[in-house]
Amino acid sequence: MSSRRHLTDSQGDPAQPRAAGGVLSAPTWEALRGYSTLLRGVLDAVPYGIAVLDRGGTLTIWNEELASMLPAPPTRGGHHDLSTLVREVQRILAEPEVFEARLEEALTPPQDGEDFVRGSREFEVALRDGGALAISTSPISRDDGTMVICFRDATGELRARRELEHRAMHDTLTGLPNRELLMDRLTVALARLGRQGTAVGVLFIDLDGFKEVNDVHGHDVGDELLVSVAARLRREVRDGDTVARYGGDEFVVLCEDLVRVEAAAPLAQRLADAVAQPVSTGERLLVVRASIGVVVEQNPQTSAEALVKRADAEMYRVKHAPR
Repeated sequence: MSSRRHLTDSQGDPAQPRAAGGVLSAPTWEALRGYSTLLRGVLDAVPYGIAVLDRGGTLTIWNEELASMLPAPPTRGGHHDLSTLVREVQRILAEPEVFEARLEEALTPPQDGEDFVRGSREFEVALRDGGALAISTSPISRDDGTMVICFRDATGELRARRELEHRAMHDTLTGLPNRELLMDRLTVALARLGRQGTAVGVLFIDLDGFKEVNDVHGHDVGDELLVSVAARLRREVRDGDTVARYGGDEFVVLCEDLVRVEAAAPLAQRLADAVAQPVSTGERLLVVRASIGVVVEQNPQTSAEALVKRADAEMYRVKHAPR
């Protein structure tokens, strides 16, 4: 049986108050004042902003957290409505129009027009400072149209999601894009070829002598060497190019928008020269060299997997060719 039934139905002596949902069914004025004070304390203790609006959109209740979020907080005795609240929230958002559209959608009644809100909704918008704000709307009652809008700082959750996404798409040792992200970017680059009339270059890099470094000096020194090589490769490419760790001691460089097919050859030489420079790890000077397979593609129908395989095969041809 619902709490509404408990408040209206009576059993036994109707003159005797009885408990209903933790509140007396016939509270005194003193009790009501106490409940009001308690409610205010509870609302102000909640760590997210709360706004309560009636059917007409008038702001009837808000808490301290909401007031602290807004550039111009509501004041007692002032006239505040949904439009005023929307304008104030928009001032702290990166995309105000997105918030207005999402909120309007959340508050749009069903086709029959009987209810002020459809039900509980939640969405997220970006803050000007780079954070995120989560907004949820929920009706208090389906009869009187009163609704609650909650505003919660979701910046921590946003950063956690971004960190998880970054880890999923980047190599943990070097910080470079991993194989999955490389293949995604290569697929996109190939799809653009038909519209731009340029070429895509893939350079497959394998470190010669890296196994000996690991065997003689240990994996910690090998890791230092890989981090140093990754930094050198990044310095030699253009801002729009991708340097990815393909696996082990293998790297792949993706060059988009090559105007000339011949442009990939000088880059390959620069990368080889950069890798060949001695690397200082503690008191050691280590030297490895790079075998680089270069493939340039102008056909947008080529698959990313096929292009990388061709570059890999070219790298092996270079590695085993007479020096």
